[in-house]
Amino acid sequence: PLTASAGYLFGVRDGTAVVLFSASIAAAISFIIGRTFLRSYVEKLLEDYPEFQKIDKAIGKEGFKLMLLLRISPIFPFALSNYLYGVTSIQFWPFFWGTMLGFTPGTIAYVFTGEIGKSLTLESAAATAQPWYVYAGGLALLSGFIKVASDVATGIIEEVQEQGEED
Repeated sequence: PLTASAGYLFGVRDGTAVVLFSASIAAAISFIIGRTFLRSYVEKLLEDYPEFQKIDKAIGKEGFKLMLLLRISPIFPFALSNYLYGVTSIQFWPFFWGTMLGFTPGTIAYVFTGEIGKSLTLESAAATAQPWYVYAGGLALLSGFIKVASDVATGIIEEVQEQGEED
């Protein structure tokens, strides 16, 4: 809802910039908290999850690439995963840039829906709005791109996990 609201209030370009900036700051703070204050607590919780240990091993080898793919593919919830990545072996900057770039396609799509909502509900915005089928086509293209990117990312992540199991 907040991401779509940014599109409604600021448009696609500015709304995307606001959301990416805000989400990146939130992710960085959560990562640092997970790396410092909550580290021992989170490590104890994760001892019972060998799947996470495999992902950690893969992240250690392929930091930025895997972070980018994990962010494109919605495997883990955003807020919780930031704390968990703080416990992994990934360094801060690969985490940060992978997060920012990986969130971009989904953010653009959600912000775009907010702009569509504005153009379809406000008379003042309707004067400069495109016909409905332009928005529907744009949303279909964005959704298709995100679906393909997510499927590819999920496939690569599973491949990395399988390689980790073989090692």
